[in-house]
Amino acid sequence: MGPHLADAFAHVLHDLEVCAAPIPRIEESDWQTWPGAESAMLGDVDGSGTGVWVDTTASAAERLAMLADQVQDWAVESVRRGTRSNWPPCPAHPANHPLQAVVVDDAAVWRCPRSAEVVAEIGHLVV
Repeated sequence: MGPHLADAFAHVLHDLEVCAAPIPRIEESDWQTWPGAESAMLGDVDGSGTGVWVDTTASAAERLAMLADQVQDWAVESVRRGTRSNWPPCPAHPANHPLQAVVVDDAAVWRCPRSAEVVAEIGHLVV
């Protein structure tokens, strides 16, 4: 796995773990052929897989938010099979929506999509 993707994964996996969300099986893959891309596949317990990638020409914050958004899609689908489908849950609206991965002031953060309140930097989520 490329260094940009590995670095971003370290942060996103932390946030999955603190929320007790499913942890994907990460498999190296060069499925994304976009110049400057680093990619991998996320495997689920049911045998399905989802491709994720980052653009190495983007800033570190943009790469992190990009990966967090894709892993969030995977996690929501994986968790949907269980009881909760809003990872990571918004602390202000836990039954309504998950937090949103965005870049604010050159930092990749989780924020409430309704109020735009920043909850935590990606990789530093606390439940």
